[in-house]
This record gives sequence, structure tokens and C-alpha cells, in this order.
Amino acid sequence: MTATTASATEKLSFREKFCYGLGDASANIFMGFTMMFLTIYYTDVFRLDPAVMGTLFLISRCIDAVSDPLIGMISDRTKSGKHGKYRAWIFYFSVPYGLSCGILFLSPDLGETGRIIYAYVTYIFLILAYSCMLVPYVSLIGAISADSNERLSINAIRFPLDKIAWFICSAIVPGLLALFDNEVMGYRVVMGSLGIFCIILTLLCYYNTKERVIIPVDTSISFGTQIKMLFKNDQALCMYIGQIAVMSANTLKFGAAAYFVKYVIETQSAFVLGAVLSAGSVAGMFAPFISNYLLQRNLITRQHLMVYSQLLAAVFIVIIGFFTMVNPILVIGCVFISSIFCELISIIGWATVSDCSNYSLLKYRGNITGIISGGMLFATKLGMAIGGAVLGYVLSFYGYDPDATSFTAEQLFCFALLFCYAPAICHVIAAISFKFYHLEADVCDDMQRQIKEQNLASINN
Repeated sequence: MTATTASATEKLSFREKFCYGLGDASANIFMGFTMMFLTIYYTDVFRLDPAVMGTLFLISRCIDAVSDPLIGMISDRTKSGKHGKYRAWIFYFSVPYGLSCGILFLSPDLGETGRIIYAYVTYIFLILAYSCMLVPYVSLIGAISADSNERLSINAIRFPLDKIAWFICSAIVPGLLALFDNEVMGYRVVMGSLGIFCIILTLLCYYNTKERVIIPVDTSISFGTQIKMLFKNDQALCMYIGQIAVMSANTLKFGAAAYFVKYVIETQSAFVLGAVLSAGSVAGMFAPFISNYLLQRNLITRQHLMVYSQLLAAVFIVIIGFFTMVNPILVIGCVFISSIFCELISIIGWATVSDCSNYSLLKYRGNITGIISGGMLFATKLGMAIGGAVLGYVLSFYGYDPDATSFTAEQLFCFALLFCYAPAICHVIAAISFKFYHLEADVCDDMQRQIKEQNLASINN
């Protein structure tokens, strides 16, 4: 990917970086309620069988496996002088994307079969609307600037905004839901309002960003060939595997938090649940600044940061499971420290989309930016699906009943397994995968130089 305009490597204003970050903040509100509240909403409010819920999450990712790269390919070929290549998608899908949030939580009064059908239809609509906004959004960062370090700088602002959005979900939503005597009405009002808020954030991103880099598009390469090129891209693949593992860990950790607080810590307090969930979001606000500081001053390589951070994230979350007498302060503290280490990779992960695209362009003479973006989003959502499915199936295996007044020792272990041990295993898998990533800053700069010297930006036009 090479700039063909004079402004492609200019320093971006704080306003543009901030507003670009608002788009991802909107996406993280979606991700936040999916991780933290959707599972317990489905089992305890909408009364879905946990196994049915787990199957829903897996089936939806089969759809994503096709839709995400397809949306990426189509967005690469979009031509809109008024709205831009990627910004056009953000503009047109902002409203369906926001509305899908409210529809998901309407909770109509249906029988068992009707509830299953409604859950499947509304959740699939949500993930498709989410993809149509987010796949082009991920590609947009490469069109905003051709400078790898500038993209890291964008992400250093973007990801703290993500965690502020996460904080909205983790700290505020439990309290807002607790204001309603009727749980169904609470979810309708709170989640519907979040959907409208997401629309506003997405439109602010659209109106305050500019596409400066002309992304080369190879219309002669078929979709199937692009997929084959993607699977040859070893650097993209190791990032995908790591992202799947990290997102599985986070989905398990935050999805099981409500069950762990309610049944292991034994409190119905919205404050305690909010504090546990907020520990992760607050940690995520600081982590990007720490990462940016370490990387910009060359205190650690990208690969070492990704590997060691995930190993330490595993250590601190598994500590919780070693204590039979669970103290809320211990849980909050360990979640906070584990999340700090986990989120150290946040500004690297999504910035690698453009770097892996350059890697493919230089090595295979084909630009597949949209496919790589779609692949990263698919990896993110697949990780969430695996985490959600595991959560549902494990709950079903241990015979979880939301109406039960007491639980056996095995069932209590189930909540610890989902909240502590399984996420730790996922973090270790991520560390192993990241060990094979080698696109450090100097390598990326050299690739950009070679692409420019070989005029590869024009071969696909």
C-alpha cells in the first residue's frame, strides 16, 4: 500500500485521530455488551438453553467466515467520490448497525421455539450490520496515512477511547439495568439507548476523517485467489491465531464475570459486578499509552511485547482460582493487572493489518487489504464466538439452572473454570502464536521503501 497523494504521510491532527477512534469506541460498545451481558441475558432473561446459545455463537461465525472477507473485497472495490472508498460503508451502515443493538434486546413474549428463532435472526442481523461497518473501518486506517508510526499514533488514541466505551458498558450499564424492576424493560431501554449512541459516534468518525492514501485494487484477482494469498501470508495468520485466543480469553473472562460474582463471590451487588468489569476497561485505558511509550523508545520489540504480555496476563488471572475464599478486592486487582498485560498488544494488533497487507503486496504482488482487514475482524469475532460457545456448553454440561437456589462444588468450579483457568490457557496459546510474528518497525519501513521503489502501488490499478 503506497500513498499517491502529497498529504499521505502528513502529520494528522488530534481531532482526526480522536474522531477515527470514536468509530472503534462505537464498535467496542457492541463488543462490550456482547461479552459482558449477552450470555447472562440469553440464559437468565430471555431463557435460552445454554447449549442453544453456544450453538448460535458458532453458527454465526460460519456466516462471518464468508461475509467478512467478502465485505472486505467489495469495500476494496468501492468507488465513491463523495464518501470515499471505506467511509461510504461507514456512512450507509451506521443506522442499521445501531438499530441492530436495540432489536436484539427487545425480548418479545414468545414460546421456546419462537425465542430460538428470534435470537438467531436478530443476532445474525447484528453481526452482518457490524461487519458492514467495521471491516471497512479497519481498512480505513491504511487510507488515512501511509506512515506506519503515524498509524501506531492513531491507535494510541483509538484504543483508550475503546476502553472508555468499554467502561460505559462495564461501570454504567449494570447500575442502569438495576434501576428497572422489570429486567426485560431494562434491557430494552438501556441497550436501545446504547444503539442510538453508537450511531452518533459512527457518524462523527465519518464526518471528521479523510482518505489520503489510494489503496491499489487488483480487479483481475478472483476472490478465491485472494483467499489463497491470505493463507500464504504467515504473518497475518499468526496474528489471527493470537487474536482468536485473546478474544476467547476476554469473552470467557468477562462473559463469566456475572456468574462468578453472583455465585462464587455470592453477591447480587451491581457495584461489585461493575467494579470487576470496569477493572478491565480502566486497565485498557492505560495499556495503550504504556505500549506506545515502550515501542516509540525502542525499549522492547513488538514481538517480545506481544509474547510476554500474554504470559503475564495468564499468570494474574489464574491466581484468582488458587484462592478458595474469594475476596472481591483480590478479584478486582487481579483482573486489573491481567487486563493491563493483555491490552498491551492492542495498538499493535490492528496496526498490523496495513503491515501484513504490505507484506503480501511485496511478496506476492497482490493487494488484499480488505481481505486482511476482514480476516482480522473475523478472527476477533471467531474468538468471541469460541469463548461464548465454550461458556454456553460448559454451563450446559454442569447443569446450570438460573432458578436454582444452591449449587454443587462441581458447579461452583465451573464458574471458576470459565472465569480463571480457561482464559489463562487462551492467553498462553496467544503468546505461542505471537512468537512467530516478525514485522518489526524497521522491517515495515523497509517494505514501504521497496514498494515505492518498485512502483508496486500502480501494478493493481
